[in-house]
Amino acid sequence: MEKAGFPYTKDWAPVTGRIGYTWEAVPGLTFFSQYATGADVSANNIFLLTPTQPLDLTTARTYETGVKHLFWDNRAEWSFSAYDIVRKNVYAAAGGQALNIAGRQESKGVELAASLRPIEPLRLWGNIAYVDARYADYNFVGGSFTGNTPPNVPRIVANAGASWRFFTPWPVELGITGRHVGDRYNTDANVVTMKAYTVADVYAFVDIPKTVFNAVDQARLTFRVRNITDKRYAIWGDPFYPDQILLGAPRTYELSAAFKW
Repeated sequence: MEKAGFPYTKDWAPVTGRIGYTWEAVPGLTFFSQYATGADVSANNIFLLTPTQPLDLTTARTYETGVKHLFWDNRAEWSFSAYDIVRKNVYAAAGGQALNIAGRQESKGVELAASLRPIEPLRLWGNIAYVDARYADYNFVGGSFTGNTPPNVPRIVANAGASWRFFTPWPVELGITGRHVGDRYNTDANVVTMKAYTVADVYAFVDIPKTVFNAVDQARLTFRVRNITDKRYAIWGDPFYPDQILLGAPRTYELSAAFKW
């Protein structure tokens, strides 16, 4: 017997799309914009829904615009983009293996990226992104999270790196990369803050000449040290288990080989 208000099946027929443009105003300087819509089943575990909670699609719309500039004989480039995203009917994890439904989740942000090759062996790059993500119309029995920030969403994320390539018979490249992630909350309640962290990796790889492996187009041997300072930091908080935090990996050594045919 089917229980009223809690059907066994559900059908959807969403219509989504995307439209945009790119415009090269002058050689190397390109402007772009796009508008897109989407729909997805965010409540992937339907058994967490109560009989009174509807199993509906989460719908979204996105505006994005920006500019990209390539110059200095293609040795330097920068880009800037801004976006505005609204998602409606958002299923949000709550403690105790339950789901709440937020009316809307609104995100506005900007990103700036750049790369530079001042001399042939040296390459520098970096990017920084800022996002303001908020819940709207998020009311439920016993409270409201309207205006709160979704969990695990930092306001600031930045990456940077540098590398130096030695053009020897067996080309070698040495590099360092860094990543900064700002403060984040571990639940929709925004009670516990996971502090910002900055980690760095170093790497070295050697491109093995084709004469060594005639059967492959490219062979590379890489050695990498992740989290070189062995920093301890919180990388993730699961809203289903608000009293538990997942720590980032400690210093890790990796050796890998890649072959391209």
